Amino acid sequence: MTNQHGIRRAAIATGLAAVLVVTGCTHEPVADPPARPGATSPPSTLTRVAVGDQMTVTAAVDRIVDDALVVRDVDLTEGTLLVLTEQAVDASPPQLVTVEGTVVRFSYRDLAAHHRLSDREAYRPFEGQKALVASRVTVWR
Repeated sequence: MTNQHGIRRAAIATGLAAVLVVTGCTHEPVADPPARPGATSPPSTLTRVAVGDQMTVTAAVDRIVDDALVVRDVDLTEGTLLVLTEQAVDASPPQLVTVEGTVVRFSYRDLAAHHRLSDREAYRPFEGQKALVASRVTVWR
């Protein structure tokens, strides 16, 4: 009788497993929740670079202040970047420019004389932010 009892248990277990499989009561892997749109985006160009790094950026001219350019691109922190040049660049909004240069922390007090910056108020939004001192600017016509 012990042998029949074991066979009966095995049959019941097999039958139960078959019912679970047929009715879909199996463990399926739980899908990961969808990522938030911002969570998968790469950090902006300015977030990835440190002061002193060399950087090349292609962006549209937003405005010109003195001989400096303010360029705009979605890949830039806050959307804009101050570009300090050694001389005036023949570009106007919304022309595309490619700028190669060195990343600096902008300080009007430290950079005004060397880059001929006149209106302190025009540069206030960039104070303490990363800026680019251009070694080369290419204007796309």
